[in-house]
Amino acid sequence: MAVFLTGDIHGELDIAKVEAFSDGAGAELTRDDCLIILGDFGLVWHDPVTPEEAARLDWFEAQPWTTLFIDGNHENFDLLDALPVEQAFGGCVHRVRPHIIHLMRGGRYEIGGHSFFVCGGGHSIDAKWRTPGVSWWPQEVPDEAERERIAETVRQVGSVDYVLTHCPPTGQYERYRARWSGFWGPSDEYTDWLEEHIEGVVSYKRWYYGHLHFDSAVDDPHIAVFNEVVRL
Repeated sequence: MAVFLTGDIHGELDIAKVEAFSDGAGAELTRDDCLIILGDFGLVWHDPVTPEEAARLDWFEAQPWTTLFIDGNHENFDLLDALPVEQAFGGCVHRVRPHIIHLMRGGRYEIGGHSFFVCGGGHSIDAKWRTPGVSWWPQEVPDEAERERIAETVRQVGSVDYVLTHCPPTGQYERYRARWSGFWGPSDEYTDWLEEHIEGVVSYKRWYYGHLHFDSAVDDPHIAVFNEVVRL
């Protein structure tokens, strides 16, 4: 069972990398193989679903692999939260389609012979230009009760092969900003929380994250992923 990772796709905006993967290495995969998107999946967005969104979900479902995603900050959390919770890969999931699956925050999963701890979410730097309940949702970051639950899970997990998040922890965020200029502002309270409650608690081999729209081994074992499709 092969496991691949890629960064944010934002619905149709950054889908080209997955289309190229589908025409290349992805064409040889099976349902036992997985592509994991590191947040900002953005295809559970419209209510009701638009024909274009439905067509793209149909496209993902038709691929030979299984698509998994963690949530980012650009998701319709009202729609995600309304999905029934199921069990898959040893943890709780939302199943969007039979082979399109949301890995939930604070979950520990066994996928392809690897263990993962997952914690999506992040603050939107563009929130002031978006509309609550239409293009922005406050659930983009865990509330206090959810953070307490996640932190307790982290303490119980102890050790995994990989950590997957949408945002990096603060230490990585600041190293990124020190090396590359861009539109990103300073780290925030949620990246601080990831630093305190995950970085310093769980043991792991590598930590992969999206959000920053950049591909780089910023500070191995922390890996930023956006346009690349990385095989574990």
